[in-house]
Amino acid sequence: MDHLPFAVTFPCAIGCGLVGGLFFAFSAFVMAALGRLSPPAGIAAMQSINVTVLNPVFFAAFFGTAALCAVTLVLALLRWGSRAPAIS
Repeated sequence: MDHLPFAVTFPCAIGCGLVGGLFFAFSAFVMAALGRLSPPAGIAAMQSINVTVLNPVFFAAFFGTAALCAVTLVLALLRWGSRAPAIS
C-alpha cells in the first residue's frame, strides 16, 4: 500500500502531459492548418480527424488519465490527515 500513491500518480502525470500535449498541438498547429484551407476542405479534414480520433488508444489515454486522476484524488483525500509522506 505504500507504493500505491506513486504507482497511480506517476502514470497519471505522464497521461496528463500526453493529453495536454495533444490539446496544445491541436490548438496551436492543427487548427491553424485547418484555418488555411478552404471552408469545404477544412470541414472535410475536421470530419476526418473526428472519425480517426475515435480509437482505443485515444480513449485509453484520454479517459484512462481522467480515471487515474480520480483515483489519485481519492487516495489524497484518504491520506489527508496522515503524517506519512504521500510518496515513499
